[in-house]
Amino acid sequence: MNIKSHCKVGARFKLIAHNGDGVPIRESEWFDNLVLNTGLDRMSVGTWIDRCCVGTGNSTPTPAQTNLDSFVASTTTSQVNSIDTSDISSAPPYFAAKRTWRFDAGVAAGNISEVGMGWTDTDLWNRALIQDINGNPTTITVLSDEYLDVVSEIRVYPSETISGSFDLLDKNGAIVSTHSYIGMPWFSSATFAAGKIILASSSTFKPAEIYTGGIGNQITSAPSGAKQTFTTSNSYPSPRTVRSTLSLTLNDANITHKSFLTKYMGLLSTSSGSAGYKLEINPPITKAPTQTMRYVFEMSWGRYEST
Repeated sequence: MNIKSHCKVGARFKLIAHNGDGVPIRESEWFDNLVLNTGLDRMSVGTWIDRCCVGTGNSTPTPAQTNLDSFVASTTTSQVNSIDTSDISSAPPYFAAKRTWRFDAGVAAGNISEVGMGWTDTDLWNRALIQDINGNPTTITVLSDEYLDVVSEIRVYPSETISGSFDLLDKNGAIVSTHSYIGMPWFSSATFAAGKIILASSSTFKPAEIYTGGIGNQITSAPSGAKQTFTTSNSYPSPRTVRSTLSLTLNDANITHKSFLTKYMGLLSTSSGSAGYKLEINPPITKAPTQTMRYVFEMSWGRYEST
């Protein structure tokens, strides 16, 4: 079985100039970003956000850019590390996490017009021009004795539905049975985690769960029935794809395989795996102690662009 899913990622910003108390003297509207090509590719490599950068450039963001036009300052200091702002009931559904980055007094002084987050000052995950309420480029003035807070919100838009079919093959490649599957996102909580996206980790993180019951219709609930959990192996077929392979031995999961829950970490999800996808197959597969079995789960990602 080879199950594929896809999610889209994006972010938005709000800038606030203040005297150190967080009370706005001047502030921008919320505005959207552009996730860069290098940012998307970085998500299969390592940390993709550990700082916020601001500058005075004004060129229209393009996917091929890697840094700000005119860098002024960066900060790794955050005032609010994680605020869940999940809206999994929206259309399209998404989950999100906020972080407020603080530039100390005078550090980001000037007429700031561009902002981005990344893993070095010249390697950005995203970039945006500051915009007014009508979506036009503008600036926010930060005086030499003023602080600047950049409120950022990363959003993840998972595949709303997954469906397909597969053949169960024996060791010689002959078809044993044919099955269909349906799937949907699963979500527990979000945090500002921006590390290498993986579907497998240490033995303490079991990203694959097999259930004897169905998946239900609630994004926040796990499948029903008895379950068994397993650690999977991880690979990256492309810079924007992670593949997880679950290999079951003769002694593993000798139960009815009705549903699966596959978890990931690094994409607003911590080492406990608080987001992923759940899948239900029809008809179920009953594994015997005389059988080995392999399941493959694959997730890709790209930029979210509002229409």
